[in-house]
Amino acid sequence: MKILIIGTGLSGGCIARLLKDRNHDVKLIEKQRIIGGLCFTKISPNGIKYEPYGVHVFHSGNPKIIKFITKFDKFNGYVHKRGLIINGKLFPLPLTKESLYWFENKDQIFQELQNRSSEIDNTNFETACISIFGETLYQYYIKNYSMKMWGMDPKKLTAEWVPKRLELREKEDESYFGSEWQGLPKNGYTFLINQIIKGIPVKLNTFIHNPEDYDIVVSSAPLDDIMQLKFGKLEYRSLKFDYKINEIWESQYMGTINLPQHPKYIRKCNFKIPHKQKSPQNWIQYQEPAATNKDNLPMYPISTKENQYLFNRYLKEVCKTKNICPIGRLGLYKYLDMDKVIEIAFDMLPIIENYLNSSPEERYNNINEIRNKY
Repeated sequence: MKILIIGTGLSGGCIARLLKDRNHDVKLIEKQRIIGGLCFTKISPNGIKYEPYGVHVFHSGNPKIIKFITKFDKFNGYVHKRGLIINGKLFPLPLTKESLYWFENKDQIFQELQNRSSEIDNTNFETACISIFGETLYQYYIKNYSMKMWGMDPKKLTAEWVPKRLELREKEDESYFGSEWQGLPKNGYTFLINQIIKGIPVKLNTFIHNPEDYDIVVSSAPLDDIMQLKFGKLEYRSLKFDYKINEIWESQYMGTINLPQHPKYIRKCNFKIPHKQKSPQNWIQYQEPAATNKDNLPMYPISTKENQYLFNRYLKEVCKTKNICPIGRLGLYKYLDMDKVIEIAFDMLPIIENYLNSSPEERYNNINEIRNKY
């Protein structure tokens, strides 16, 4: 089949590679001037590799995904450790029960943990967090962070991803991602994605296309944009970035440190740590959440009941089109890690190849099943 892929990020690049390897006629277009979407690597003024849209530590427990991604570059074996600063003290992230002894009101925290229900209250994001961590810890490092990140009261957010991304560990683990295989591509993400799409025609700095010219159009672009905002705009969150060179870094082992009490930033990253570069200087990126606009690209789908309802309308509508199929974090309106993006690309292969022979209802059910799997 003749297939157009919209977007050259990890999602678009991987599905393009998989389809090309199955002898389809594949082409890529990219709205930005460079390959990679939000996942590309640059060199800082002081010679350190970094990702302008935030550090991307690849991790997976799936041998199939590890085998696939390591065909395109060697990885540096970096084991990701994160921290957070509360009242001027550095703690491990996720927090551990052992680290709670360093809190001034540790007795109250332990009492709240002891009184927790065995069931998570999934009424909303806030109730789910409190039922896992208790009110005090929630106030310390989750509430303000979440309000900055999402730009709204946490009560308006759904609870769906709380158990997947927030936890309290019994003891400090070697890694933020546990025992999963992890690291960054030795030559950076720009090299990695260029290798993934090697031999596939790419046209940059354009979004213009005619779906009638192709059998299938696979889009990793925001679904509401693809459907020309027919039902209104889905909400996304973005980030703005500031950089420091000579600033002191709190721990040589932690690549990222969350800043829940900071009035502006949510976290900072010292890129020489995840990229395992030796340098007397640091290259520290501070991340400030922001509304999307022409300068701040959509990065994070905002999971509210209203947005989920609107996305569902868009998914049903796109499945009624002749040949447009959504994919990826923005196309599926889902907060996904990089390994899950690739898993979804594998899962979507039969759906894409059978798209023209499937009814709108079959398309919707198949895509929704994959989306809910992750």
